Amino acid sequence: MTRLAAGRSTHLEPEEIAAETLRLFDRGDDPSIRQLATALSVTPSAIYHHFESRSEIVEAAVELVWIEILTNVAEDVGNTFEADPEEVLVAVGLHTRRAFILHHTIAPYMTVTPRAKNLQAGGIALFANAFERLGVTGEAAGDAFHHYGSYCFGTALYAASRLNARAALGPDRSDHGELETLREEAGVTGTSDEKTRAALDRVLDLSEIDPARDEHLFVLGLKQILKGFARV
Repeated sequence: MTRLAAGRSTHLEPEEIAAETLRLFDRGDDPSIRQLATALSVTPSAIYHHFESRSEIVEAAVELVWIEILTNVAEDVGNTFEADPEEVLVAVGLHTRRAFILHHTIAPYMTVTPRAKNLQAGGIALFANAFERLGVTGEAAGDAFHHYGSYCFGTALYAASRLNARAALGPDRSDHGELETLREEAGVTGTSDEKTRAALDRVLDLSEIDPARDEHLFVLGLKQILKGFARV
């Protein structure tokens, strides 16, 4: 039996390393191996015993977010292979967005391929099943997944990036009244209605100033995309 490191009551496990990595990301860090080792009261070599590189650790932390997403989806719709396919895809998109806004510091790594092959295979099977039950198969399903993923993951990353930018740079100091003055000076105010321009300006900040409406509009947009798949 190996001895426990000073300050620890249990032996280090990969799951603990991944969880601590995600916790540090949520705190606003982008942790190094040394920082992780300090937080876990172990030496860096103890971490390398479980992971060959920092990239593998980050992948494991991102997996925890995807597991959180799939768990929440299952709680909402039940069996994802039997529930209404539109409800499944809306739930996946919504919980993906919520999770990566919550864990926004790790969101830039959201597209890494899961290390767990069963998680990767299960995710693809979930989407394939849902699209087929919507009547979209083969290459058309691949195209549909591209549209779906670009919308869902893109909007999640945008909202997360706004939070990361605020943390790094401070509050957004843009003045929309000033923007209207600049448009007048540029001679473009007559090309569209002022109310329309103001509405577009507000949408840029919507994820921060009105998260509930932002999420509502996200779901409406996603449902329109899915209805388009069904018509095709």
